[in-house]
Amino acid sequence: MAFAMVGLKRSRTGLWTARKEIPADARAAYGKREEKKSWPAELTAGQAKVELAAWLIPIEERIATLRAMAGQSPVTLSQRQTRAYAGEWYKAKKAQYEDNPGREADWWFSREELEPDDPEEREAGRIRPTGWLIEERDALLLAKGLTLTPSSGDALLQDMGDLWLSLCALMERRAQGDYGPDPLADTLPAIEAAPAKPKPAVSLKQLFEDYATSGASSPRTVAKWRPHVNSFVAHIGHDDATRVTAVDVNSWVKALIAKPLAVKTVQDSYLPAIKIILADAVAQGLIPSNPAAGVKVRGPKTTQTRGKGLTDAEAETILKAALGPHAKTLPAFTALARRWVPWVCAYTGARVNEITQLRAMDIREEDGVWIIHITPEAGSVKTGKARKVPIHSHLIEQGFHKLGKAGDATPLFYDPNAMRGGSKTATQAAKMGERLAKWVRSLGIEEGVQPNHGWRHRFKTVARAVRMDAEARDAIQGHAPQTEGQAYGEWPLDALRAEVEKLERYWFGEVIQRGKLG
Repeated sequence: MAFAMVGLKRSRTGLWTARKEIPADARAAYGKREEKKSWPAELTAGQAKVELAAWLIPIEERIATLRAMAGQSPVTLSQRQTRAYAGEWYKAKKAQYEDNPGREADWWFSREELEPDDPEEREAGRIRPTGWLIEERDALLLAKGLTLTPSSGDALLQDMGDLWLSLCALMERRAQGDYGPDPLADTLPAIEAAPAKPKPAVSLKQLFEDYATSGASSPRTVAKWRPHVNSFVAHIGHDDATRVTAVDVNSWVKALIAKPLAVKTVQDSYLPAIKIILADAVAQGLIPSNPAAGVKVRGPKTTQTRGKGLTDAEAETILKAALGPHAKTLPAFTALARRWVPWVCAYTGARVNEITQLRAMDIREEDGVWIIHITPEAGSVKTGKARKVPIHSHLIEQGFHKLGKAGDATPLFYDPNAMRGGSKTATQAAKMGERLAKWVRSLGIEEGVQPNHGWRHRFKTVARAVRMDAEARDAIQGHAPQTEGQAYGEWPLDALRAEVEKLERYWFGEVIQRGKLG
């Protein structure tokens, strides 16, 4: 089932606000289409998120209960069971008012509203089901997760009305100072535990497919996580979320580490796939708790013998090779990608697929500044947010900007008509990135660095060396702002261009003019 995301927003007056849409399948029983809430403007983002979570918990629990009840067959209670449930309600009301019985005096003495108009019904001791009493009964049933047949629902209402009249009489005594024993309390039967019903199976694989269709994660993440879910199901030997235990999850994690897989890989990719679908199962009321919630990943620490960024020598090797000449037998789009993508990554620190998916219209001039428009409209962007990156003057002098063409959505670095087999998760742009990585490896770049992503790490190193503004570095690379304040406003293009131009040009023989960075 897809869930509507609940997020915090600022109102025009500065208040934090949130809305929770009640799912359609629980809306009628819930009685509302949505819940709304606001919090003071002076709260920090972190404090507001804590308040949001506290507000959402009882709402989600009520939705889960209503969903569970909707799937139940109505229950018929015995006379003893009806009295027991009404008796528990009576005891709760008694505890609520007994210390200060005069506080709600109007309630204790207004008994006429429960008396039926029909003399025969009054003689038989029946009560008139008023609105507030029906609400009390429904709240009791909701708390117990019960759905009753009409006859049992009416019987419970009658018992609650009868006990309410007795409570009124008791509170009248208490208000007059009589705190003697309540003879009625000892006559009320206890609620007998109902025999446990076998829980219906809940498919882990279906939970994941429901999550996949919710749009909460990108198609790329979904494709990466699906085999992880299958791995977990194969490990535990069944596909039932109601039978999953913390022992199962821990055992799977240990088996992955023993393969061996890196701790970071298991912690950041495998385990989240299971945690999130089990959390969804809890939110739907399908399982009582998340058995993966407290699982930790422990294993040998990964050793790192060098930095993650490309060295000066590696950068020079790649950029020289990018200039060509390239084999005449190389497809035109591949040759164009080899020529430009490494250079663009060097001056922008962009993810390689953000560049390989560029369209002609994504290179353009705005407000006198040549930019690359990195946008989800062209393909996958990890943050899901578009950004504009000024093009370094060295790239303009080389003629990169001439690839731009207004209104032309033609991909620059792959031929959508000639290259087949692309999909939402294995796009043609991603395949071109893989081809570039293979080519870079063929140039002798060692295994200790990622051939494409190494530019992203190197950009940060070079940018720090030339004292590029920290916020500008993040804006150029599409990294999240470090503080709530930094998230406000936009970078003017001319100001961001000034930061980009701090990067020294790549001159072969002396890669960076101001000292070596390797």
